[in-house]
Amino acid sequence: MFSIQEVSEFIKLNYNLTGELLKLPGESDDNYLFKPQDDKGLCVCKLSSPVKPEIIAAQLACVEYLVENKFPYTLPESITSLNGQGFILLREGWTLRLQKYVPGRLMKSANPRSSRLLKEWGRLCGNLSKYLQNFERASLHFKYKWNPSNTLDSRAFLSYLSKEEQVLANEIWEDFEKNTLPVLSQLRKSINYNDAHEQNIIISTDSIDPGITGLIDFGDILYCETINELAIACAYAGMGCHDPLSAIRDVVRGFHEVFPIEENEIDVLPSLITARLLITVTSAAYNKRHFPENKYLTISETDAWNVLNKLIEIPSNFIRYVFRTDCGFKILPKIRFEDWIASGPNLHAIMSLDRSRTLSLDLSVGSTQLGNSINYLDVNLFERRINRLLEDNKCDVAIGGYGEVRPIYTTEEYALEGNNGQEWRTVHLGMDVWNQSGTAVYAPLKGVVCSVANNRGYKNYGPTLILEHKVTPELTFYTLYGHLRWTSIQHWCTGDEVGGGDKIGEIGDTKENGAWPPHVHIQIILDMLGNREDFPGVSFPRNAEAYQAICPDPTCFFDFDIKSNNQIDQSNLLKLRKKLLGQNLSVSYEDPLQIVRGYKQYLFDLDGRRYLDTVNNVAHVGHEHPDIVACLQEQAAVLNTNTRYIHNNITYYADKLLRKFPPELCVVYFTNSGSEANELALRMVEAATNSKNMIVLESGYHGNTTGAIDISSYKFDGVGGFGAPENCQVLPCPDIYAGLHASEENAGEKYAHYVHKALNYFANKGHAVGGFIGESILSCAGQIVLPDNYLNTIYKAVRAAGGLCIADEVQVGFGRVGQCFWGFELQHVVPDIVTLGKPIGNGHPVGAVVTTRAVADAFANGMEYFNTFSGNPVSCAVGSNVLDVIEKEELQNNALEIGALLYSKLKKLKDEFQIVGDIRGHGLFLGIELVKNRNTKTSAAREARYLVNRMRSRGILMSVDGPRNNVIKIKPPLCIQEEDIDYLIKNLKQVLGEDAMSV
Repeated sequence: MFSIQEVSEFIKLNYNLTGELLKLPGESDDNYLFKPQDDKGLCVCKLSSPVKPEIIAAQLACVEYLVENKFPYTLPESITSLNGQGFILLREGWTLRLQKYVPGRLMKSANPRSSRLLKEWGRLCGNLSKYLQNFERASLHFKYKWNPSNTLDSRAFLSYLSKEEQVLANEIWEDFEKNTLPVLSQLRKSINYNDAHEQNIIISTDSIDPGITGLIDFGDILYCETINELAIACAYAGMGCHDPLSAIRDVVRGFHEVFPIEENEIDVLPSLITARLLITVTSAAYNKRHFPENKYLTISETDAWNVLNKLIEIPSNFIRYVFRTDCGFKILPKIRFEDWIASGPNLHAIMSLDRSRTLSLDLSVGSTQLGNSINYLDVNLFERRINRLLEDNKCDVAIGGYGEVRPIYTTEEYALEGNNGQEWRTVHLGMDVWNQSGTAVYAPLKGVVCSVANNRGYKNYGPTLILEHKVTPELTFYTLYGHLRWTSIQHWCTGDEVGGGDKIGEIGDTKENGAWPPHVHIQIILDMLGNREDFPGVSFPRNAEAYQAICPDPTCFFDFDIKSNNQIDQSNLLKLRKKLLGQNLSVSYEDPLQIVRGYKQYLFDLDGRRYLDTVNNVAHVGHEHPDIVACLQEQAAVLNTNTRYIHNNITYYADKLLRKFPPELCVVYFTNSGSEANELALRMVEAATNSKNMIVLESGYHGNTTGAIDISSYKFDGVGGFGAPENCQVLPCPDIYAGLHASEENAGEKYAHYVHKALNYFANKGHAVGGFIGESILSCAGQIVLPDNYLNTIYKAVRAAGGLCIADEVQVGFGRVGQCFWGFELQHVVPDIVTLGKPIGNGHPVGAVVTTRAVADAFANGMEYFNTFSGNPVSCAVGSNVLDVIEKEELQNNALEIGALLYSKLKKLKDEFQIVGDIRGHGLFLGIELVKNRNTKTSAAREARYLVNRMRSRGILMSVDGPRNNVIKIKPPLCIQEEDIDYLIKNLKQVLGEDAMSV
């Protein structure tokens, strides 16, 4: 309509300003960014298509009103013209205005949209509704196509949709016309901003933790239903999400905190959200046909369809239920059911348990009754476990499970990709009675057969019966009975009447009941949510409150008390920990985890969420490996005593362990930990050399005892440390990426040469050297791989000066490096002493020192070495079993192959993301160094911290290490599989692409 030159002239004439104009996107307005030549600050120039001047005046007045009332966000305040006007009338009804620029960036650019940011989105809209309650302008009372309440007007664009899209659109419109339109007149109304989408919301430039700072474009304000302010925001908040409803719920919660939603508004909110989305897609379809050159007019089309298609799959009643629970409102069917139960109805026993001894069965995530995860992963072991519990407790029947968070649902059958990685349906919505197959099941009250179905499939219900019970004119509910015997319910047909106490079926066996131990699943359902033959028996934790409101506790159908497995609230547990434990005992992650179960390469939190563990090398062969757990339990039940008694386990294990070492290393001493092992190694050095003087590596770490701290640069050079003690000389960290000799030829020899300076230091003081200690790959230094010929050069120099050489294998030993069983073998050396810990017992407190006969003889100077529990029968049985598992499951080879696969995929990430400076390591002991600049190698510590916390939120456990706190360490249990690597890389790629990781 107007050229840039014309617009410049308008600004010069009316504002006496000259400057540069840059075109901005817009639907009905022509928008320009204006930079005045006098540098008085950026402005936005808006040319609005013909519209009543009084509407433009109302828009300006609204902004002024909010500013005067101290609205807590920055707004585009109007700049008055030379004659004091807020806008200028141009030809043909167009208007021009200048507004102050709102600094920041668009919400559209935020990656990711965190839960906190989504809630703030809701609070922004809540504040708009709150502040605009008393703002009024008659000119804003008009009909507008973008008002969700006017969605039926979009039917005019129906022909622009595909046939499939038309079907969906008509379903939504018909529901709106029938259920929403009649109640709109009962809702609160006010002036609404009416356009709180991601292109109008301004956020801060903080890439790691942005917040909402401002709002622009008041061109859509009008008088309408107040709840539409929220509905519009929700429609856009769900875009680009795997789970739009979860994102929408965050916005709803934020809005309700600021501006409480009324119950009748909650009930129409789902409909108004889809109404706005339908306006978006139909308008886009129209614009695509008539204005194909203007891509801005269809910018939200694809995302809007995706949200519509996902929301339409969720029963609208369920969306109302989750909104109600989020806002603290009760659900009417639950109130009616509770009132009916309180009236004392005559209920019959579901199962004949009068003379039965009943066990309250705990199948929660941290259940010790359930025990090791293998007990539920194999149906035969699961059935044996329950039968054994019944036998041990002298009971006939096991019962329980309502509201229980269970690990048995953390398999792929119950997984779904959520907005933050995989999620599992873990909250049980019914009551289980575990009894023998063939046991009769009875109806608790009269009803009608609603469904008879065989829900086939692994971990499904199997044969299922659903009864309908009309108990009052206002209350109809359903009872579901799953895992039955198919032949016992085949005679039922839909519509058959059932009397209270009538036999309705029998418990099925594992072959037909969905592969479960024999039991019946009983569930009360107050709203079938459109389901007919099936209904979810477990819920995602985020939906549990709503599901439990429509699936109340079936305990009311039993005439005895059933224990509930109440779990400790995490916030209280954390407070108690801080009160009772030392303040320098840290927890991982900004949002601490309460871990209650482990299995193989996974850990499980209180909600049953499964986390891929890429950092706990202590569980060397896998968390709670069944063989090791069984071995520990068996030996602990027989004997656990000290080594002053002769026992086969210690000698058997010693022989087996020493066979893994070069023949020179032929004597072993057992300890309780890696720290103790290093402490003992220092005593051996002193006994053999008559010197306590040690040479150590910068950022090296060797344990938490006093002696170990004195040789750990990571500790004495860190926060709270006092520097190296006098008997300790520190060699520079042999870092070939960012160290003193980075990328230099013969870096190994150059770094090793510093040992001569250390030796000369002791010699000049007239002191002998005791020895050198170093990890075979430096862990706390940032997964530093030793350069070629490094240890060989140092060992020769130290030995020539009369010292001994210690290889600390606490973290890298037992096949972790893949190509070798011990890390020192990578350097082609044989140490005088090797210290072991962590993986040696797969988490059991055991460690060891392996040395030469000469060192052992020197240490045997008459002073007894005695350690009450080191080398005890239980620890030795465990250690021996760890070696067996490594061999049997070929875990060293797995470390080699999976480590190589992971290394190659990480290298590809380095090619894609500038923040990844270096990938290094061997086998399954790898490091990712993050830098802000690859040339300067500046540490990206803040970004590294962000990454591990984001990965934790996505269900993957990682950790930061290195003296610059910028190295992501990867040292998972050796049983990690290829599919885990794929999942890890997929999530790493996503997080590395987020705003916080941009450098």
